Amino acid sequence: MKMKLKESVYLLKETDDIYQIVFTSTRKIRRIQFDSLAKTIVEEAKRQEDIEKILERLRDYHPSDIEACLNTLEAIGVLTRYDDRGQNPRFKRQIAFIDELTDSWEETMDLQKRLEGSTITIFGVGGIGTWMVNALYQVGIGHLRIVDPDHVCESNMNRQLYFTSADVGAFKVDAIRQKIPDMDITCYKRFVSAEEDLSDIIDGSTFIVNCADSPSVQETSRVISSYANRWNIPYSIAGGYNMHLGMVGPVIIPGRTACFDCFLEYQKENDPLRGLEKIKDITQTGSLGPIAGAVANLQAMEIFKHIIGKGKVNYNRFAEIDFMDFSVEWREFNKRDGCRTCLKRE
Repeated sequence: MKMKLKESVYLLKETDDIYQIVFTSTRKIRRIQFDSLAKTIVEEAKRQEDIEKILERLRDYHPSDIEACLNTLEAIGVLTRYDDRGQNPRFKRQIAFIDELTDSWEETMDLQKRLEGSTITIFGVGGIGTWMVNALYQVGIGHLRIVDPDHVCESNMNRQLYFTSADVGAFKVDAIRQKIPDMDITCYKRFVSAEEDLSDIIDGSTFIVNCADSPSVQETSRVISSYANRWNIPYSIAGGYNMHLGMVGPVIIPGRTACFDCFLEYQKENDPLRGLEKIKDITQTGSLGPIAGAVANLQAMEIFKHIIGKGKVNYNRFAEIDFMDFSVEWREFNKRDGCRTCLKRE
């Protein structure tokens, strides 16, 4: 076991006994009185050595005083005791990020292991899905299942990650797996439909992400929602976007949050064009890579927070972002009275 000062903390000396602590993760500042023992421990912690060596040099102080001081410095977020044996260096910065959110190194590593032990299924690896694959790979999700029957075409490349002209004609899922050889990825070339049995794909998933939009996001989400409810698996309708607009959220937890049907009814009830006769439907909209990437990464952050159980996750609400002026409109919805789907889960 070693100890070190938190990398994200400034320590500023106001007087010989008063230090100001600047927590860059929260932008908060605290004034703390430091006695000789605390100041000595701070200097020793800069070495990032084994605690046993540091304690040996602190033998002039009583062990109970040392432990009390270490606990206090750790509690206020100045110091951390850690064990980096077996730690994957790839996640060093991520672990430092998580460590700002926890009360102990053990909790930090438990949350990192929770990510690495997760299996996430992504339906649709297009404009949103490819960026989602990348984001979940970066945070260290242990196993990805990616589902898409489509082939790569030239028109994908303005907004979809991983693909180049050399991939045209290849299955998208195969091209992605080839580009991330160190990721545990299982590929499925299947459609999302009520007629297709997706049990083998979904069973055992930690989380499901729906990015499939054929024949429509509504249709594919209904299908995926039925499986999620059956196996009690959290899921999200991931980041629909249209021209310059993007949607983030919601994350749906069967039996806990409002369901997809509640979300859909909210959308219908708040549609200003409801009741009007449809003369022409949408056939195609423009799309842009930076918007697809931004929306997918925001949604991936929601999944990250949900899995580690930290931060505020968008349960029962979603955001619409206008990327032409970066305005954000939050919309909240709740369980509908008498919703059959919700009642089945209660």
